[in-house]
Amino acid sequence: MSLRASVRAVVVPVLGLACLLNAGAALAETLAYVDREIEGLAPEPVLAERDEVYNPDGWPRFLRVDTKVGTQSLDPDRKTRLGYSLFGLIETPNHGILSVDGSITPGAGLSTLTLRQRDLPMDGGWLVSNELGVIEPPTPTILSLPSRVFVPSPAIRGASTDWRRPDNRFQLMASSGQPGFLDVLPAEGFSRLPGTRTRVGGQWRLGPPPVDPLSLRLPGLSLAFKAEEARGVSQGGNFGLSGRLVDAGSQLAAVRHEAGKRRIQGQWLQSRSSAGQAQGLWVDAELDDGPWRHAAGAYRLDPGLAWAETPVASNLQGVYARSAWRSRQVSVDGSLDLLGNITGNSNRGYFVTSNARWRLSSTDSLGAGAALRDLNGQDWSHYLDWRSRNRWGPAGARLEVAGGDNQAARQQITYDQEWPVPLGWQFGSSLGLGRQDVNDGTTTTGERFWTLALSGSAPLTRFSSARGNLQTERSSSGQERHSLNLGGSWRLSTRWSLEGYYNRNIGRSRQVLVLDPLAPPPDPLTTVADRSFFVLLRYETTAGSRDVPLGGKPNEGGGTVRGTVFFDANRSGVQEASEPGVPGATVFLDNRYSVRTDDQGRFEFPFVGPGARAVTVRNDTLPLPWTVVDDGQIRFDLRVRETTNLSFPVQRSD
Repeated sequence: MSLRASVRAVVVPVLGLACLLNAGAALAETLAYVDREIEGLAPEPVLAERDEVYNPDGWPRFLRVDTKVGTQSLDPDRKTRLGYSLFGLIETPNHGILSVDGSITPGAGLSTLTLRQRDLPMDGGWLVSNELGVIEPPTPTILSLPSRVFVPSPAIRGASTDWRRPDNRFQLMASSGQPGFLDVLPAEGFSRLPGTRTRVGGQWRLGPPPVDPLSLRLPGLSLAFKAEEARGVSQGGNFGLSGRLVDAGSQLAAVRHEAGKRRIQGQWLQSRSSAGQAQGLWVDAELDDGPWRHAAGAYRLDPGLAWAETPVASNLQGVYARSAWRSRQVSVDGSLDLLGNITGNSNRGYFVTSNARWRLSSTDSLGAGAALRDLNGQDWSHYLDWRSRNRWGPAGARLEVAGGDNQAARQQITYDQEWPVPLGWQFGSSLGLGRQDVNDGTTTTGERFWTLALSGSAPLTRFSSARGNLQTERSSSGQERHSLNLGGSWRLSTRWSLEGYYNRNIGRSRQVLVLDPLAPPPDPLTTVADRSFFVLLRYETTAGSRDVPLGGKPNEGGGTVRGTVFFDANRSGVQEASEPGVPGATVFLDNRYSVRTDDQGRFEFPFVGPGARAVTVRNDTLPLPWTVVDDGQIRFDLRVRETTNLSFPVQRSD
């Protein structure tokens, strides 16, 4: 098939992603905050009079202590264990913000502990942040921005320091520790891997100070580098299975220039690994032109390229171009890579994507998309998606077809429905029917299957609620997959609460081929037969003068920021019943304070100062090939005593 014919065959425009969250602006009062009753709004529940009165003495501080009883995921003995976790912070006038975040499950041998010191003022105007424990090594700002080439950043158990000027003109950072995997709920822990990883980095910005300190964009010219040495790590990095230990190292340098709506960044990577020495070079350029956003670049990635033994996309060279146009009614984007292998039989190929969404009316929208790869064989996938609002509530239908030389032919149609329930309740369903070719080594047969997903939440009383999610799949060949997650919470008082969860998994998810040639393959999936539960008793308290809540100003109260990071499989920007949360992703508040999502993809920043805020999902902590949408940042205004709920979709790169 010729390139022109293939591109023509793929011109099915795609994706509309509309995830815009606005919270009203707050009018800060110089005097103490006074609650005002809004007509028709139900008052907040009045808790028991035995609750303690708020203590305004001392520095602002927050403490949360959890006691957990349950069984650990993937534990064949299903032994009930007792665990504890703690999160606390105190804001000092001269030593920055001090915090502790830790957990221990003695029976499972799992534990985490992270000590942080944020924004410690030093002579010369420097602000210093130090971390000790289970951490993500710090990275210069411009090296953490989304790029066509993904460079991983494995977690470590060790220490780090990060020195920055308040205007981000200079950054210096270093870290060292033992690599490993971070486990999330129900029992949190850090599974260590052999070896040590040591990293240094820095950034120098020559441009004017940024107008918006919360923005990820830095005007003018910026230079950055980071280098990492790995000693005695597993061959293949975190995915190595051979048991052989090796030494490796990598260096990454970047130069970036921003001028108004134009941005260009070039990066050079040199690696030394068990596969030998290799280099990578790539350039990304972007242009914002009203509703249009254009990007283009080029890359050359030698065979065996890695980041200190952790694999990176390699043995590829090519150029790419992307464009996106968004308005209130229509959003369209498309991309084209002309690429090939540096070595091997297939030296030329292409990768094309196209997505669009039309808002046909106030209740209906139509989306469509396609992806085609012609490199080492030809593979493709297309979809058609309809979102509407019927008499029961929001609904949608989706048709997906895929096939090619490296994946089995598959067709599936799915119907999603949000059902009418009382105020404060939520109930959604997703029903799918499909067919997939199965090859037993001699013949190919068509396997039929159906899927069902149910998701809901409901208040049980004024102080308690329940939620649950069920996913099941059955096929004509007898294969089954089931996943059940049930949870509930009970607010005992202003400081005490009780939560419980039950998880049950049977079977293995269907493999979906990653079409993007530059996305390393995801972790291999294994058959899972798992059952776990846990019950959590939580104590929370805040105290202090609240002179400076997290990121706030004097004489102001605080609010709460909560949210969910979820796998947006249908690229609708809305979490459906069949779309789970993303566990273990790192989320930043105002590019300074960070938390990790739990096993349901949820996160929380308690005790946040009111005003303009920015929450960002860190792209290099997502499982491949999923990436953030745009910059992965949501901007909003937080009011005193307000709880802001955010939703972050992450989408497959193909």
